[in-house]
Order: sequence, then structure tokens, then C-alpha cells
Amino acid sequence: MDEQLLAAIEGIRSAIADLQKGVEVRAVEDAETDLDTHIGEPTPKQLKEINTLISRESEADEWLVVPYRASDNLVDLDYQKWHPSAVAMMGMTFKGRPLMLDHAWGNSDKAFAFIFDSKLIQEESASRDILNAGGFEKLNKKIINKEGHVWLYLCAAVPQSSAAVDAILNRVYGDCSTGSVLHKGYEICPNCSEEMGRDVGIYELDEDDEFICPHVPPSRLMHAIANHYSIEFNFADYVIVGGEGNKAVELSNCIQGQLPAASIIRD
Repeated sequence: MDEQLLAAIEGIRSAIADLQKGVEVRAVEDAETDLDTHIGEPTPKQLKEINTLISRESEADEWLVVPYRASDNLVDLDYQKWHPSAVAMMGMTFKGRPLMLDHAWGNSDKAFAFIFDSKLIQEESASRDILNAGGFEKLNKKIINKEGHVWLYLCAAVPQSSAAVDAILNRVYGDCSTGSVLHKGYEICPNCSEEMGRDVGIYELDEDDEFICPHVPPSRLMHAIANHYSIEFNFADYVIVGGEGNKAVELSNCIQGQLPAASIIRD
């Protein structure tokens, strides 16, 4: 592996405990029974956090709090997955970031709320609905056996004056997707990594400047091309995406995010 890439990966591994200090971490058997997943007025503890972020005193009846199951470490609809450290780094930078519609970064009018709580959840398992949400149950089981299920709980404060309140309560808004900026990103092949017992970069070169990984990075487009033209590509199962940093930008309500299980949590 390229020395710089290897150093970056090792640095992330050694620093992940420190990263997690910036976001509350819970390792529980059933996270949703241990988290505040109600939709409604904030609790006194939640209101205190909201008031801290807005730098003024407000009342509980001014807000609707909405919990989200956001990014995780499972395979998404485009055959990629986050490295767990990327989920952790994103989580530690999410407090105070906006909740908006459809990743409209160029239009601040699409923002209607903000994130006031972020927790990195570590579980030993996940429900079948989550495992197979994108049709990748077998791959996701292997991931959970190795890493556990690492996912990001976010809670948003929505002003009661916002039109989004009715849309949330009436299930017009449901699915969600995180937006972030990856710093010095890298891509890892899970197949070669399992075979060689170490993280192997998709584009890693050996001492003769030959690619170590023989696999083609998969995507919906590449699979469509292979099927249409009957081409036998040697696809990796998926691609692991990580980086030296992963800064949260926003959480969006959307029709369908890349992670099919990402959505508002409804008790």
C-alpha cells in the first residue's frame, strides 16, 4: 500500500477513540429503546441543548424534535460503505448543522431546522429490515460480524412555525441522507483486504507500479453496463470509503437516500 495512504489509515485507527469523545457513544443491545426517539416537544434536557445552540431562552412549545437514523457502516445503493471512522468523524461535527431538503447546498432557503444532538451507536446486530433494505443482506451480515453495526443517531429541532412540521407528522418527509465533505479520501477493496489480512487500496500499486487489487469498483452504472453488454467484470463486492476527515455539512430529508434504511425514527 502507498506509504502515505497506509499512514493515513493507521492514523485514523489510532485516533478513532479520541474522535469518538466529540460525540456521545453508546454500545447497546437495542439502541432505539435506549435513545430518546419521541417526536414532539423537547424534554427539559433537550430544550437546554437547543437553547445553548441558539444562544437564547426559548420554550418547549416553540419546537418539534425529530430523531433520525442517519449514516451507518452498511452497503449503500451504489455499492459503497463508510469506514466506521468516517461515520464517527461526521458525527462529531454534526451539532448545529442544518436540516434541509434534497442537499440543496446552494440554496439556504431550503434549510428549515438544525441538529442539536448526535450520538454514535455501536450494536452487535441489526434487524433484517435494515440488513436487507438495499438487497445486500449477505454482505451486510459479514460487515456486522466484523465491525458491528455502527450508525449515527441525530436529533433535529424544527421550529413549530415551519411548514415542515406538518410534513414530518404526516409522513410526507421520511427518508434522509447526510451531506459531508471528505478530506483526503481513500477507497479500500473488501475482497483483497480479507484475502491479504490488511486494508488494500483499490488503486494501490506494488513495487513494480502494478495494481495490487484486480477488482473493478462496482456501481449501479457499471453493473448496468456489464449487464447490457454482457461484459464479465471482476467486480469487488463493494468499496469502503474513508478519509483523514469527514466534516458534516447538513442532513437532508429526501425521497430516497443512498443508505436505504436512513430515515426519521418513528416509535
